[in-house]
Amino acid sequence: MPSLCALCPNCQVARAKYCDILLAHTWTHLAIPAQVLRARGDSADVFGVTDAYTVVGDAKAFRLSRTAKNQKDFKVQALDDWRKNNTYASLVSPLCQYPKRYSQIYQQAIDRNVTLISYVHLRFLLDHFAGQDLKPLWVVAASLTKSKNATAYWKAIDGVVCQLIGKGESALRNYKAQAVAKTKELGQEGIDFWEARIAAYKKLSREEAVAQLIKAKKIDQKIQTIRRAINISLPE
Repeated sequence: MPSLCALCPNCQVARAKYCDILLAHTWTHLAIPAQVLRARGDSADVFGVTDAYTVVGDAKAFRLSRTAKNQKDFKVQALDDWRKNNTYASLVSPLCQYPKRYSQIYQQAIDRNVTLISYVHLRFLLDHFAGQDLKPLWVVAASLTKSKNATAYWKAIDGVVCQLIGKGESALRNYKAQAVAKTKELGQEGIDFWEARIAAYKKLSREEAVAQLIKAKKIDQKIQTIRRAINISLPE
């Protein structure tokens, strides 16, 4: 399962494609043959099909330096719309990136029967999969009271996942602890990287700092673009 990227602020598209491919392979190994859909925009990214149902999915990955997220970043309502005539829909994200207490996304997931799940849960399922039917996972919302409560939602998901594979919740907690440890490790790598950059910036001369600032703000390119825009001649 993917770890969170603490660096790479410009690799959003690459991360998204990587996660889509990973989700498709995961579903396939869980007896839901799946593929990444080429269509972008008004469409789900991953499509799985069994003899009994179809399921569409969207896989998310947020870098650790990402500022506060809101419900629109998770696109639960959009995923429900993208479901169209398919049976189920599921959103996958790193567990630590989901809202921790209360959020509209949990109420939306229950209202629209969109299963929110994490990469940790998928890894847990993969490691203990023995051909179980995952349909109970796609209908979790039917057993829940409409609520924005994160704790209640994840308790239900944890219970279904553990029941499916016949493992106690303590085993799942161990997986979660491993994910937290890995996130901390990657986070520290990110902190070390940016602190090193700060130290390097402090050693720059005034001229070097100004030159890098101009380059970072792409000021020269903006000037060139404006010049091209005003360098016009009207037809006689």
